[in-house]
Amino acid sequence: MLFTLLMPAVVSSLFASTTCGDLPGAASLVSRERLNYLLVGEYHGTVEMPRVAADLLCAAVQQKRPVVLGLEFTAENQTALEAYVQSDGSAAARERVLAAPAWQQPDGRNSLAVFELLDTARRLRATGHSVSVVAFDLVPAPAVSRARETALAEALVAARARVPNSLVIALTGAGHAGKTPWSSQNPPFPSTGQLLPEGETIALTFARPGGRYFGCRAATAEAPGGCAVYDMPAREPVRPRGIEMDASLREGFEGVYSAGGPYTAARPART
Repeated sequence: MLFTLLMPAVVSSLFASTTCGDLPGAASLVSRERLNYLLVGEYHGTVEMPRVAADLLCAAVQQKRPVVLGLEFTAENQTALEAYVQSDGSAAARERVLAAPAWQQPDGRNSLAVFELLDTARRLRATGHSVSVVAFDLVPAPAVSRARETALAEALVAARARVPNSLVIALTGAGHAGKTPWSSQNPPFPSTGQLLPEGETIALTFARPGGRYFGCRAATAEAPGGCAVYDMPAREPVRPRGIEMDASLREGFEGVYSAGGPYTAARPART
């Protein structure tokens, strides 16, 4: 059964929530010379992090260059995503895209907030901007691997090659976005951010004021696990909403973005 996204009252609030917001620092960032890849590193399953990506998308189209939105979905979802971005956003169009494989199991990557980001791309395209979408993930087996990082980077490079002079804005896990190796692996291997063209790629990560997120955990001796809302630990004070470009703030990232407060959990777009 489709989530309440398809109910008229919720649809109305969906469109209100995806209105382009003012994100301090976004305009100056997307106007940088030689910037061709912008990685928005996220903690999957929040409302606010995909909204930051949506605001960056809105700022980028004002530069009068094509924009490609990257979502961490596998390629089998590409046709459905493209069809939705080119659609009128009707209830039937939403139902069709939510029938794609990526939305079938609860996951922080297929939240209502990510759907709203996709709908922002659709609305921007409908108003005459050159906006497209790419599903750039590889089936995660294992979830962290050299092959997966390579495939993610190659998919983003190929997407940009298909759209000349485009800016690729990809929402992805912070581990993929950062420009440090996967040191938890033996031996370590490069991240997606390191594999993209040097000098053309900027990686952002999120401020860490805590909050909540929706995610799926494996059971342990201390907790039952499962897909649910979980607490996110607070590691620093709340920063004002916006982007702070300072590579010293977090290793492997050129900047940090803040939603202006603790995060809230984003439920799956489909149950």
